[in-house]
Amino acid sequence: MFWIQCVPALWKASWSKLDEREKAMEEAIELLKFMEDELKDKFFGGETVGLVDIAGNFIAHWFPALQEVMGLEILTEEKFPKICQWSRDFVNHSVVKENLPPRDKLIAFFRTCLENGSSSTY
Repeated sequence: MFWIQCVPALWKASWSKLDEREKAMEEAIELLKFMEDELKDKFFGGETVGLVDIAGNFIAHWFPALQEVMGLEILTEEKFPKICQWSRDFVNHSVVKENLPPRDKLIAFFRTCLENGSSSTY
């Protein structure tokens, strides 16, 4: 499953030292391109949230907050319009939304990790 490769690549692209970040970002972008091509419907499972969508919640909810804190531009509307729309649809789904941590708390968490120099707190 592409999530298994994509999530660690995004994490590495976010937390790598500057000299390693570019290569990690390229790897993450290639994996996101694959995801973009695979997304045919509103969700990966069709018109309703399925297991594949749930497995991708890091990309839908956690990574956009991390990307904001780190000042990265990996997952953007211009590069990945279908993934970005999927992300919005997923995190705003009534059942999913009530079970995700609030975005402001995620941002605070990642800022604390950044300030402490720790990517392994998570």
